[in-house]
Amino acid sequence: MKISEFIIKLEEVKKEHGDLNVVISESHEYWGSVQRHYSEPDIRVTEHAQPEGPKSGKQEKALLLEY
Repeated sequence: MKISEFIIKLEEVKKEHGDLNVVISESHEYWGSVQRHYSEPDIRVTEHAQPEGPKSGKQEKALLLEY
């Protein structure tokens, strides 16, 4: 998905549900899952993304959303 496609999807969600907070969910051994607010440090650009897996040998520049 390209950034432009992602923005369109986010705008659709915003139109239907309002300007919601963005949270991410992390697995937790005891609680099952724990959510926290998504923040600017969680978003970065990497030169070495491997969306086809590390064994593919392919890398690309991509927007990385971390958790």
